[in-house]
Amino acid sequence: MAKEEPRPLMNEFLEMLADVLEEKYFERMDERMRKIPELRRLITAKEASQYLSLSTDTIYQMAASKKLPYLKIGARVLFDIKSLDQWVDKHLIRDKEWKRQELKPEAEKGKGSSKLGKETDLLDILDKG
Repeated sequence: MAKEEPRPLMNEFLEMLADVLEEKYFERMDERMRKIPELRRLITAKEASQYLSLSTDTIYQMAASKKLPYLKIGARVLFDIKSLDQWVDKHLIRDKEWKRQELKPEAEKGKGSSKLGKETDLLDILDKG
């Protein structure tokens, strides 16, 4: 007895099922791949450049000049996300500091200006408050 060919509807169903399974498989793989950087604490220079919005060359230059914290394991240069966050916090210019930096050159130019004295006093009050 010869094997019967699957009916055309069955073939169509099997092809659709294969397509759905393939799509689901790739969705899960994409989801897993997206989660991997979130689970890792150490990242590559390329990932650090994306994380800090800098070029990879800048990341390597800053690491070489010890301006950016890094970890070297063998030939690999890795960056700790927590250390990068701390580095950003340390180098972040706050609003009050920015205003103070802006006023310093003016204060050096005209120390006798009463208006400048009032602005500086206001910044001191804001700092204390």
